[in-house]
Amino acid sequence: MSAAPVRMVPDNPLDHAPMRPRQIMVLVLAVLLAALDGYDALSMAFVAPVLGRDWHIGKDVIGMLLASSLVGMAVGAIALSPIADRLGRRAVVLGAIAILAMGTGLSSQAGSVAVMAASRVLTGIGIGVMVSMTTLISAEFTNIRRRSLAVAAVATLGFPLGGVLGGLGSAAILRTASWHWVFLTGSICAAVLFVAIALALPESPAFIIARRKPDALDGVNRVLAGLGQPGIAALPSRADLAGANYGALFAPGLVGIVLRLMGVAILIATTSYYILNWMPQMVVDAGFTPAQGSMASAMTGAIGFVGGVGFASFASRFSPNRVAAAAMTGAALALATFGLVPPVLWLFILAGGVLSFCLAGTTGLLYAIMADSFPAALRASAMGLVMGSARIASASGPAIAGAMFAHGMTRAGVSLIFAAGPLIAAAIIGSFQHRPYQPAAPASAGRQEL
Repeated sequence: MSAAPVRMVPDNPLDHAPMRPRQIMVLVLAVLLAALDGYDALSMAFVAPVLGRDWHIGKDVIGMLLASSLVGMAVGAIALSPIADRLGRRAVVLGAIAILAMGTGLSSQAGSVAVMAASRVLTGIGIGVMVSMTTLISAEFTNIRRRSLAVAAVATLGFPLGGVLGGLGSAAILRTASWHWVFLTGSICAAVLFVAIALALPESPAFIIARRKPDALDGVNRVLAGLGQPGIAALPSRADLAGANYGALFAPGLVGIVLRLMGVAILIATTSYYILNWMPQMVVDAGFTPAQGSMASAMTGAIGFVGGVGFASFASRFSPNRVAAAAMTGAALALATFGLVPPVLWLFILAGGVLSFCLAGTTGLLYAIMADSFPAALRASAMGLVMGSARIASASGPAIAGAMFAHGMTRAGVSLIFAAGPLIAAAIIGSFQHRPYQPAAPASAGRQEL
């Protein structure tokens, strides 16, 4: 067999390369990771009505438990995600899955509010890291032409998939078994996915090049060969940013992008986690069973599949910022509608479905814009900072909503207040003019392929 041709490339050898089957497999793994996040992030919401009844706790305590995992997500995203810029994407993904499996396993055995809150924080740490990693994986294993679509599709297919399967599975579990099995199922799924990732996920070529270790050239060529791509003759000569830290994100060229993305992410995450965590409980409060609450959540999540892919496809033809602004405006209107509709199950599902449709598109496009805005050597740190800041703020969403409900506010009043977030975010992202980070393309790169 003749040796594969070599070519000179920018910071990611896959930028101008055609997509290969092994890269598609990596994207599938990223979808599964995002689905695991979706299941575990919402598992507390699925069991909250039953837990409140069994433990005789009020909505203010339930709101605190719902917020616990969001606190963990903030810790994981800010404190641990930057490790991926030093140790690699693969190692950090495996560590995040292990933490998540331990957290959900402990949740299944919790016998008190304190133990449940601690286990949800641990679970959230794993989820917070994983959200950043799935975005990095989908961005760094995709060429430039398909990158925005891939990142948006992974985020908007994976998380709702986990929510749908979690809602359907939880509904079945709660009809036949105790709430403990909702968490235990998530822990088992995490263990299975850990094995699959350990066997099938290679290290990111962009990370190997950014780190510039002595054997980087051999390492990146081994990965490229496994992906079915030609090797490179030498590493790019651009400046090494691998030692950069959070301070580098506030340099004059990046600080404006970081602050605007942080603001938008905070507003969207706060609204998203309010409705994701409280929807089952609001359906139950309207006179339906806990199983129907989980089922309604699952069905609205299923509609999000269409929204995620639909908005992502529009983003490949139009400005991602303007498409994201449209999705955010739609989310605000849908959330207000959800709060105002009468207590009829199909109306909850319809309004919640439109909301899920818009939120899925919003989330995926925001991740795509973030992944496109930073160099590979800073990408994990940047996304960890933005997502972690959003998680810190969004942790207050379920807790504040719980306090509002406990003090007599209605579904309509709380939903109208939270609907202001996406409207403000739409104004920010709609006026956000940035140029995606783009290293100089090599003269020999040639025509970009599909």
